[in-house]
Amino acid sequence: MVNISDKEWIIKRYLDRFEKYGLDIKSLASGNKQRQAIRFNSFIKVCNFDGHSVLDIGCGFADFYQHLKDNNINVKYTGIDICSPFIDVCKERFPEATFEVIDFHEDSIVDKFDFIISSQAFNNNLIDDNNIKVIKDVIKKAYNLSNICCAVDMVSSYVDYQEDHLFYYNPEEIFRYAKSITKRVLLKHDYELFEFIILLFKDFEGWNPSTSV
Repeated sequence: MVNISDKEWIIKRYLDRFEKYGLDIKSLASGNKQRQAIRFNSFIKVCNFDGHSVLDIGCGFADFYQHLKDNNINVKYTGIDICSPFIDVCKERFPEATFEVIDFHEDSIVDKFDFIISSQAFNNNLIDDNNIKVIKDVIKKAYNLSNICCAVDMVSSYVDYQEDHLFYYNPEEIFRYAKSITKRVLLKHDYELFEFIILLFKDFEGWNPSTSV
């Protein structure tokens, strides 16, 4: 669970930007539209989302859902975020989808989803909590709630420079942790950003009877 002071700081940071920029990618502090498209395309190149349920952690304005629609990928989409004004925007944009104000760290989630994804939601450099512990908790919980795959992108430690407000994850460390959860792990670090995606797929039935689903 993210420490409450970190959570309040994160919410304030996004709401201040939302007040300034409104319904604009600048409010999300995740780069421009071109970078966002590269990021989203990296997800859909690996995961066959079509016809499946998707949970988007830290959905922002549900731009990932719009990207799926733009690519004629039909999903049962649920978006969650800790910023309630973002969720209000999402409900107005996409009344056919499901949106809730939920803190994935601490709130109980009963339903399972075929795919669980999170894009640019855990890159803030936490002050009172430990980024590595948080991301490991998120990955483990997302894996347990997914039927097919969970996928999380994050800023890589392989960068030319660093900014104080961001946390830079070591891909090898994240990969090792993912492999302790499932044998089927993909580390995708080949797209045109200083980021990577870790994808954890469910072990197929019969591979390991103790963990098969």
